[in-house]
Amino acid sequence: MSRLRLAPLRRVLGWTVVISLPGWVVLGVLAGIGRLPVGEAIFAGAVVFGLTVSLCFTLLSDFERLIRYAEDLIEDPAAQAPRFSGSEAARRLSTALATLQNSWEERRDAATDLATSRKAILDSLPDPLLLIDTARQITGANRAATELFGRQLGGGDLATVIRDPRVLDATDRALNAGVSSEARFTLPAPVERSFGCVIGVLPKASSDGTAVILQFHDLTERLKMDRMRADFVANASHELRTPLSSLLGFIETLRGPAKDDPDAQKRFLDIMLKQATLMARLIDDLLSLSRIELKVHTRPTESVNVAKVVETTCELLSGQAGERNVRLNVEVSGDVPEALGDTDELGQIFQNLILNAIKYGGDAEHVDITVALQDTVPSGAGGGPWVSVSIQDYGGGIAREHIPRLTERFYRVDTARSRELGGTGLGLAIVKHITKRHRGHLIIDSTVGEGSTFSVYLPVAKPSAQPAARPATAA
Repeated sequence: MSRLRLAPLRRVLGWTVVISLPGWVVLGVLAGIGRLPVGEAIFAGAVVFGLTVSLCFTLLSDFERLIRYAEDLIEDPAAQAPRFSGSEAARRLSTALATLQNSWEERRDAATDLATSRKAILDSLPDPLLLIDTARQITGANRAATELFGRQLGGGDLATVIRDPRVLDATDRALNAGVSSEARFTLPAPVERSFGCVIGVLPKASSDGTAVILQFHDLTERLKMDRMRADFVANASHELRTPLSSLLGFIETLRGPAKDDPDAQKRFLDIMLKQATLMARLIDDLLSLSRIELKVHTRPTESVNVAKVVETTCELLSGQAGERNVRLNVEVSGDVPEALGDTDELGQIFQNLILNAIKYGGDAEHVDITVALQDTVPSGAGGGPWVSVSIQDYGGGIAREHIPRLTERFYRVDTARSRELGGTGLGLAIVKHITKRHRGHLIIDSTVGEGSTFSVYLPVAKPSAQPAARPATAA
């Protein structure tokens, strides 16, 4: 509550003299011309003075309280209005001040709430935003922009954050011409990322000076996918063109110089069959990879006996293993539960890996395949337990620098040898995508001169153990 504040006596007397002076003059004139006795004139003057003092004291005290109330409102919006002695004007002014103060409080609260909600909206947007004024100074940024540029933003020139001239020139054009523009730029660190920037112009600069908004879109993954798509089409075209060119060449030869040469015809037809088979296998792998990619986000829900799938796959490949004098040793270690998976796709994984072990196993006479229950994955991935299937060959091994790229489409350590052995360059890419769909892990370990081990880890379907360990078998 405002403290009671009385008008200073000097001010009261001053206003009393000013207000009483005309009355005193009239009384003095009447006394001077004999119309009013001097005593009565003095008495009347004293009465006028007293009444005027009382009136001035009341009015000035009320206005002193009103002034104090206004001062208190500045410091405390909840200050209580004082009581006024007799001034209706002071009371009306006090009520108006209180109403005005409440109105400003409501507007201030509304403005604060609006600013808070707008800040929350901006911070919730996934794309980074920068607010720029007419002097190209940063007036604000959302949370995504702060995280992108790694520091608090505001107050500095845009060039202190983005030094790419394309973005700066586009921003200057937007500020000078008042039209929106776009630009692309790359942030080299900590990891190179590409962005598209849309510079939007506000119809009118805001109260903080904001005139344009810079919105950034991360194009890194899209550009990466575009490059991968272009590379994939180029590689697929090249892989198909090579055997197709051979077929066309042999057909021309058979229609011309070798038309009447049975030996040449037999030899060329064998080669043509091999090339056509390679093309058919390549097309099958491309279609298989496409189908797997379409459902990579849909996790299998069936329970699969992995050991049985491995043994069935080995039986199917026993003929090819026998042609190379390779023995397939399968060992199921301990009690292995069923895993979540798709039987056909898991069979495709094991077929590709076991075929690779047979082809690239060198002079070794056996390939070891182990099925086991594991608590963890060597890569440190969480979850578990896991059903692991490890296929180990004893060939020439793979150099370390090649291992990270083995699952890329059409990547080969030795292109000529791979084609000679009928490889399409897609087998391990298919293995990686199927494993990914199963929410599993593919671990590759290889030592040059000693051989390679490809291990697939699959999530267990249920915690309870399944049938007891199987004895080792050979195919």
